[in-house]
Amino acid sequence: MGIAASEEASEAMRAHHACAESKVIGPTKTPDVPMVVFYRLSRRFVDTERSISKEASDIVYYTLEVGHHTGLIDCFDEELSCPLDTYRAICARFPEGGEARYKLEGILRSGEIQVDRSSVPQLEEPVAEVSARVQDDPDVPAAEKTWLAAFSKLVGQIKRDPVLYLMGRERMP
Repeated sequence: MGIAASEEASEAMRAHHACAESKVIGPTKTPDVPMVVFYRLSRRFVDTERSISKEASDIVYYTLEVGHHTGLIDCFDEELSCPLDTYRAICARFPEGGEARYKLEGILRSGEIQVDRSSVPQLEEPVAEVSARVQDDPDVPAAEKTWLAAFSKLVGQIKRDPVLYLMGRERMP
């Protein structure tokens, strides 16, 4: 994520992250156990406070047009979280060796994953199938059912709005 160049943009970011709805900096209470948190892109902006040449401006807007993030600041809000142990159990519900499981286990391997429009083909169907399969199973904890249903909806939102993406990360106590 970029850093705001102007004092006005910096102040706007500080004000947003100080409000209760923003959990980008962290929750009001530090978790007691390791967590997995998915943040959703909530807004983007180009810092236009500074005076820049027309050529530089054209480059920034051209890169935005073709999908690059040059000059763009992404803002995220916490969307979905669960304890790390619950997340491990969720990952284990996917077929071993499958693309969806490999993608989701990226958090366990490297501490972070990005779920964007390129991830939809590998996640949409498997997540929906696992979510549907566990909903009526009394042996599956409610936290897993709720998480899978919510994640399935988020993947569907990314499919409908390809600019949207999620960032999944470990959060340690």
